[in-house]
Amino acid sequence: MDELFPYLIDAGLDVFNPFQPEVMYVFEMKKKFGNKLSFYGGISTQKLLPYGTVGETKDQIKRLLDEIGKSGGYIAAPAHSIPYGARIENIAAMIEVLQNQ
Repeated sequence: MDELFPYLIDAGLDVFNPFQPEVMYVFEMKKKFGNKLSFYGGISTQKLLPYGTVGETKDQIKRLLDEIGKSGGYIAAPAHSIPYGARIENIAAMIEVLQNQ
């Protein structure tokens, strides 16, 4: 998929969504294209929010903020709409970390 990004950037794309960790390695995408693109999403709605622990949720979101948010260009958000069955504790943990960034 990342072979399309140079063409999308040349066409004027400046923010990419959905930034989905189940489909792409988000940290590598930041390294490759972070100087030309901003990213929106990145918080796993298929694995982390439904199945992770509160600690895993906080740790992963902090890592996203630290690594992908470094030098700007990151809008932290769930990759897609939060699914039915996502752990309410993880949603609360996500909100807590994002509010305290």
